[in-house]
This record gives sequence, C-alpha cells and structure tokens, in this order.
Amino acid sequence: MAKFMIRLFTILLLLPVLGIAQTAESFVKSGNEKAGQKDYKGAIVDFTKAIQIEGKKAIIYFYRANAYNNLKDDASAIRDYTKTIELDPSHTTAYYYRANAEGNTKQYAQAIADFTKALSLGKPNADMYHYRANAKSNIGDYKGAEEDFTKAIQLTPNNPELYEYRGLAKANLNKNKDAIADYDMAAKLDPKNSDLIFYRANSKGNLGDYKGAIIDYTKSIELNANRAEAYFYRGNAEGNLSNYVDAIADYKKTIQLNPKTPNVYKYLASALGNNGDNASALAYFGTLIKQDPNNAELYLYNGLVKSHMADKEGAIVDFDKSISLNPKSSDAYQNRADAKLSLKHYSGAKEDADTALKLDPENSYAYITRARVKLLLLNDTTGAITDLNTAIATNEKNDYSYAVRGDIEMVQKDYKAAMTDYNKSIDLNPANTENYMKRMLAKLKTGDRQGAIQDYDRLIYLNSKDKGLYIRLGYLMVNNRFYKEGLDLFNTLIKKDPKNAKLYIERGIAKEHLGNYTDAIADYNFALQLDSSLSEAYHNRGNAKLGLKDIDGGLKDINKAIAMNPKDDKAYFIRANYKLKLKDYQGAIDDYNSVLYLNLDDNVVAFAYRGLAKSYIGETERMNADFNEAVRLEPKNDLMYYLRGCAKLNLKDKKGACADFNTAVTLGSKDAQEAIKKYCQ
Repeated sequence: MAKFMIRLFTILLLLPVLGIAQTAESFVKSGNEKAGQKDYKGAIVDFTKAIQIEGKKAIIYFYRANAYNNLKDDASAIRDYTKTIELDPSHTTAYYYRANAEGNTKQYAQAIADFTKALSLGKPNADMYHYRANAKSNIGDYKGAEEDFTKAIQLTPNNPELYEYRGLAKANLNKNKDAIADYDMAAKLDPKNSDLIFYRANSKGNLGDYKGAIIDYTKSIELNANRAEAYFYRGNAEGNLSNYVDAIADYKKTIQLNPKTPNVYKYLASALGNNGDNASALAYFGTLIKQDPNNAELYLYNGLVKSHMADKEGAIVDFDKSISLNPKSSDAYQNRADAKLSLKHYSGAKEDADTALKLDPENSYAYITRARVKLLLLNDTTGAITDLNTAIATNEKNDYSYAVRGDIEMVQKDYKAAMTDYNKSIDLNPANTENYMKRMLAKLKTGDRQGAIQDYDRLIYLNSKDKGLYIRLGYLMVNNRFYKEGLDLFNTLIKKDPKNAKLYIERGIAKEHLGNYTDAIADYNFALQLDSSLSEAYHNRGNAKLGLKDIDGGLKDINKAIAMNPKDDKAYFIRANYKLKLKDYQGAIDDYNSVLYLNLDDNVVAFAYRGLAKSYIGETERMNADFNEAVRLEPKNDLMYYLRGCAKLNLKDKKGACADFNTAVTLGSKDAQEAIKKYCQ
C-alpha cells in the first residue's frame, strides 16, 4: 500500500473571528499571514498569544493545529485538533485533519474513527473515503478499504489513484482478476505511472500469467529504469517460465541497483543452478567470496548452487563454512539438513533441522525438513503431519508445506484432503509444475477426469523446459486413458529426443489404444532397434498384435518379455487378457494372480479383470470379493463398474449389470454407454 497520504492541509487565511478581543484578533491575523508565507513557527507563536488572551475559541486552536501539521509535528497538531473538537464538537474539518495526523503517526484505528465521524457530520467527499480506505488497508482491513475506495470512485470517477489503490486492496484479498481490471482503468487515466503497471504485473504473476507479468514489468522499467524490485520480480516470472538466462540477467541488475534486495542472491543462486551453466554459477559466487571471504551468506548461496547441481556433499562443505562464520543462521542449518536428507544422513538431517528451529522457531522450511526426516527415518506419519501443520501455522503462505502434506495424504489414500492441499499450494505458487501433476493424479483418483484435463492444459501452457516432467506427464495421461493427449506429448518429445527408445514405446501404447495397431507395432519395432533389451517393447507389441488378431505372434512376444524379465507385471497382465479372449479362464486367473503378487499398487484394475474371469467359471463369491476390493480401492474408476456389469451379465443378473453400467456412464465410460444400448433398453 502507498504511504498513508500526502498532506493536504491549507491554512484558512484571514477568516473573520467575531467576538474576539482586538488584541487576540490581531494575533490571529498576524498568524495567518505568517502561515501564508510558510513561516509556520512564527504563526504558532502568534496563535499561542491569541489563545493566551482568548482560550475558548475553537478556531484559534484549529489554526495552530494546521501550523503544527505543516511542520510535521503531528503530536502537537493532534492535541490542538482535539482541543478544537472539545470546544466545537461539530467541527467536521477538525475530525478530518486529526484523522490525517493520526494516520501519519500510525494510529490507524483512531484515524478510522475520526474519518467516520467527519463523514457523519458533513457532506462526504472522495478524500475522506480515500484516506479512511488507506487507514483500513494499514490495519489489514482490505475488504473495508475496497468498499471505501469504491465510494470515493463514485464521487470522483476519473481519479486514477483511486483505481490503483483499490486494485491493491483487491490484490491483498486475492481478487487478482478484479485488481487487474482496476489497474487497467488506472492505466487508461494515467498511462505513465510506473507504480500501477508494476502492481498489475504482480497480480498477473499471482494468477500464473507470467508472460503478461513480464510485459508489464518491462513497461514499468521503461517508465522507471532504476526500480530494482521490478527487475527482481521480472526475474522471478522469467524463472517460473524456465527462462533462466533472462532471470539471471535481471537478478544481477537488481543487485547492481540494490544489493540489499531481500532474497535476491538466493534466487540468483537457484536460477544459476537451474540454468545448468554450473561453471558460471560457481564462478560468480566464487568471485564474490574472494571479494568478501567472511560473508556467511555467500557460502550459503554457493552451497545452494551446488545443491541444485546435485553436489550435496560439496554443498554441505559450503554450509559448514557459512555456519562457522555465522553459527546463528537458521537458514544455513536448514539447508544443510536438506542436503543431508538427500544423502540419507537422516540423524544428521534431523539434528540440523532441530537446531534451525531452536535458532528460529518461525523457520517453516525447517519444520518441513524435519517432517520428511520423521517419515523416512522413523516412519512417523503422525509426527510428520504435526510438523507440517506447525509449518503452515508459522507461515501460511509457504506452498511447499501444503504440497508435502498432500503427498502424505495421497499415500494414505485420502485423495480429497490431498487435492485440497495441492489446490492451496498451487494458489500460492502457480508456477510449480510438479504440483499440477500431483493434483492431476488426485483428481483422477476422485473421478474428476475433466479437472485432470484442465491441469494438463495448464501444464502445457506453462511450457516448462523440464523434459523429465513432460515424460512423466505423458506416462500419466496414457496410463489414465487420455490417449490423444499422450500421443501429442510423445510426438513432441520424440522430435526433441529421437533416440529415446522408451518414448517410442509410450507413443506406441497411445496409438494402440486409439486403434492404430499397425503404427503402434512400427513404434515398438523401432524401440527394439534402439534397445533390444526392453521387455516392455515386446509385451506391448504382443498386445498390439492381439488387436490385429495375430494370436500366435502376440503370445510369442509376451512370453519373450516374461522370459527376459520374470517380474514384468504388465506382461502377465497382457497375457492374462489374451487368455481371457481365448476362454482360458483359469489360465487368465493365474496370470492376474501373478500381476497382483508382483505389483499390487499399480494394478488395482487386475482385481476387476480377475473378477470378470471368475464370472465365466461361476465363482460368484470370489468374483464379488474381487470387484468389492477394486471398487473400494478406486471408487471413482468407471472401468471397475463396467467390468462388474459385464461379469453380472455372465451370471444372468441383467438388473445388477445395468445398474453398474449406469454408474460407469456417470463416471465417463463410453463402453458402458454402448452396453446400456445393447442390454438395458
């Protein structure tokens, strides 16, 4: 928020003072003349003499209060405005001006009360609402501030400052879209105001519109080239788009303009590390360390660069040096704890996290690190959650704490709670692509496939340069039957990395499920040319051959995959499906058993397929047990209900089958829609 307000006081010159003795009147006249010439000290002397002669006239105290105010002696001004009000309780302007002085001395509650009184006594004007809004903002009442700015705008709709400040109030309420609308209006009225362009950039960044934010930060810099914070925040936006070269340049410019900008070295270290130009990163901080070898922070940041480079041991050496120079640095202990955690030095990590918290009980990251240690060292889920809750209570804007708590909730299969935490983490840091991936999985677990697609679209928009992220995203899309999206992703990835055999396998899976078996087999063949040891290429090629009804060729490929890798659960699953087609129901059950034995977590659907196989041989009780387990584990998976419907048809339970098909349709199953047309009309 801007400073409380400018001083708008004007001296009321030569107003008639009826009924005052001649001597007092002459002193008032002289005081006003001196005030008009900006001789405020002389004016105070004259007003004081007038008060000594005639001390019951409110107007004289009011004049002297104005003079004190113009000397920025707010305490004296407040005393005289108070005396004015005692003598004349209906003096609207005295309340108004006293409120101004109270605002200047950070007595915001009193200021709000006086502005409110002034508004009740006289005809409201825009400035009264404006300045009361400022006071409300200063005590964190942004909703009240927004309401007052709105009233001020109604009275003076062409004042750009009001839109600018209302935008700030809205931004503080996380109403960034509405804030941007106000900044747009302000910019139309005052296009050369670098402040409001800067604020608009902040709101765009808060919404994850980093490209738009960069455009506005650039405009703000064009209008004010020495604004260090504009370079800093533009660097953050560029970093969020993985434009690390530009981010590094902006952080260095920030340091040039204001080396004391909070966290600038930390963000620079992160950008240098993420850019992959490790030599330049280390050289930069190495140079700074030579210039200032006893600066503990520089070793801390040098350690962060090494940590980003996965040189955890080298990072610890730097953190050790930082701690030796500043043994009270909670951040150094916390980062050393993280490095030790990565090296599985759990006891040392916990000790450092404990020390970080002793030094600074408000270090939310230290609670997170200790929570992770409790999980990995002690399997103490309850203790970990307690630390994460404390981290959130300590700093409710630390997105990482919500993300880690969400991860634990995912393991506990509390998908709704996990999604709530991922939502919060993303709200706080819309650039963290990893959390979109996690939220996608949580949405899929709760049956929100449309929501998962929205997160997919957001990830594509963010255009991360992290190839590994997109590979995992492609796996997630294909494994959850978003085959077109998966195909598009793997087409892009293969263009960038044409020698990666596993990318061809995943693209082949997407093509296969879209019905293009011939092209899928071509991808599997090429993958095997690149790497003949990939059992997954054989088992997937075998599955595609099933689609072309090449039973013998398909089984040959699948058996080869199993011979190459006896723990290939996917191969057993595909062979089980073959046996189901061939009506070898007991053989299919045996292979589904192998799937669940080898990898239960990733093969919940095998329960449903095994239940279907059992329905063919009349094992009703065991069939129901399998489907009950499948639905319990994934109650929002449409395939479970579709397959159970098919099993019930095998047992002549048409009513039960149609009920399951209808449930599957509500969850998005197209196969179930066809089944209803065929069996349930």
